[in-house]
Amino acid sequence: MKIIFVWLLLSFFSCSNGNKEKLVSNQNIASPINTNVQMIKFDIAKYEAKIKADPSYEGYTKDSNVYVKQYHISKDGYVEETYNRDIVQNYVEEVITQNRFRDIYMFDNTGILQSVKHYFGNNLEIGEWIYYKNGTIVKTEDKDKNYAFDLNKVLQYGKDRKVDFTKNGDISRSQSKQYNAYIWELNWNTGKIAADGESYLFKKVILNGNTGAELSSKEYYLNPLAR
Repeated sequence: MKIIFVWLLLSFFSCSNGNKEKLVSNQNIASPINTNVQMIKFDIAKYEAKIKADPSYEGYTKDSNVYVKQYHISKDGYVEETYNRDIVQNYVEEVITQNRFRDIYMFDNTGILQSVKHYFGNNLEIGEWIYYKNGTIVKTEDKDKNYAFDLNKVLQYGKDRKVDFTKNGDISRSQSKQYNAYIWELNWNTGKIAADGESYLFKKVILNGNTGAELSSKEYYLNPLAR
C-alpha cells in the first residue's frame, strides 16, 4: 500500500509540473517583454571605450534576433561636438528584436536605471512601464489596460488572415468617440497591384479592443512610393 501511495503522489506532481510548463509556454505567442527587470546599470566605461574606438558607434548585434542600440542624451542647452561625460543627461539602451518588439532602458548620468518602456511596431506603447528612483520602483503604468483583446490576439488575428504583423503592416490603438470604445486599427498591404502597376491594395480593419469584434473593414489603393 505504501508503494502504491508513493507512486500516486509522484504521478500527481509529475502531471502538475507538466501542466504548469504547458501554461507558461502558451502564455504569450509573440511578446518577449520581461516585466521582472532586475536592477541593472549602464556600463559607462565600456560605452566610452567603444565611442573612443569608433566615434560613430551606435550599438551592437547581440544575436541573430536582437540588436542593442546605445546612445546618450545631452543636457538641455548643450550642443555636443564630441562625447563629453560632463554634459550627459541620460544614457539609453534599446533592445530591438526582428519581430518588431523594442524595450527601452533609460539611465541617469551615473548609469542608474530610471525607467523601462516597451513598444511594438511603429511606436505602439505596450506592456507594463516601470519607473525607478534610487533603485526602488516608484511608479508603474499598464499600457494594456482597457484592451482585453490584447496584442497577442491581434497578432493571431493577422496570422489567421495570412498577415504577419511581426514583419510588416501597422498596428495602433486608441479610444474612439466614433465607436464609443477602445479600438485597434490595423493596416496592411495585401500585395495586390492595381492597374497602374504602381499602387497596391491596402486593407484597414478596426477591432473592438475588448471583444476583438470587427467594427469596420475597408480596402483602398495606395502607392507606397508616392509623396
